[in-house]
Amino acid sequence: MAARSKIFITLLFTILCQESYSQAFSASVAVDGLFDNREYKADMTPQTIYGIRIMPEVGFDYGKHRIMGGLSKIWEFGSDSIIKPDVICYYSYMGDKWSTSFGFIPRGNLQRQLPDAFLYDSIAFFEPVIGGTLIQYNGKWIQSELYCNWFSRQSDTRREAFRIIWDGYIGVGRVGAGWFASMTHFAKPKQPGHYIYDKMQLNPYLSVDLSGLIMKDLCIKAHAGLLLDHTRCRQNESKWYNTSGFLGDVQLRWRFLDVKHTVYAANSEQAFWNDPEAGLALHRSDPFYKHSSYNRTELGLTFVADRNVEIGFRWNIHHTPSAPIHNQQLITVRYRIGYYKQAQSEPQ
Repeated sequence: MAARSKIFITLLFTILCQESYSQAFSASVAVDGLFDNREYKADMTPQTIYGIRIMPEVGFDYGKHRIMGGLSKIWEFGSDSIIKPDVICYYSYMGDKWSTSFGFIPRGNLQRQLPDAFLYDSIAFFEPVIGGTLIQYNGKWIQSELYCNWFSRQSDTRREAFRIIWDGYIGVGRVGAGWFASMTHFAKPKQPGHYIYDKMQLNPYLSVDLSGLIMKDLCIKAHAGLLLDHTRCRQNESKWYNTSGFLGDVQLRWRFLDVKHTVYAANSEQAFWNDPEAGLALHRSDPFYKHSSYNRTELGLTFVADRNVEIGFRWNIHHTPSAPIHNQQLITVRYRIGYYKQAQSEPQ
């Protein structure tokens, strides 16, 4: 028997054979429907994404321990290609403030989702599972998490690629400060003729929440900070290309309506976006952020929003130096349902 299998069985046996434990069975299903029509121009690629993603999970809790398994399957309407399902399988230890997970973990388990400047929403939809380790801290005024997502294993044609993410937020009352930081290692495949790329990003920011001050149902939130990008190709001199700029947004929400405006202004364009060896596969962020300046206005309408179902429409207007207006229309459907059953076991 492989050493890895022996370690897993020993861990599982240790948990099950405690003198007393509280056992709970849990099951959940997450359904995400997406219609994303991108009417982009100039150097941005127009496309339409229309499909559904289903993620069922089942598992057991033993006190502070949890073992979960399931699948993530995507169907694109009108497509003949078959998208291979992703496996969900992870172990979690859940302490009072600290928790950790190991395995194939759904992105929904994260404290905070990465912003578009770090992760393209298309990648988040088609790659909803991270493979690696997740460590989280949840305190009274501070929340933080550190995780490694190993998203490509080296072969003759595939690169070894992984990304380490650290994010956090410190908040007291209506003001706070947070950060997103990442390091991406994009190594060579075994075949010769390729290069290694490295990318580091940092987004420190301040935030303020003015919700309820003007009107009871009016939510107002604002963020302002820096977006720093350092990228290199380990070819010859391995020069680092540095991009720095301002990144901020303001969001207003009133009942079922919301408006959000995002501004990004940098000293230069990000490097290697037009490199066929790198591009989106290396950066993994929304391609709009390759420009030296970018503005986005989002108009949202929520039709249904309750504990299990959320249905909404968004119209996004993008502005870049290459084209005055890019249009995007989105319809999103989110459905969540869960089952939890507790059973007490006494020592024999």
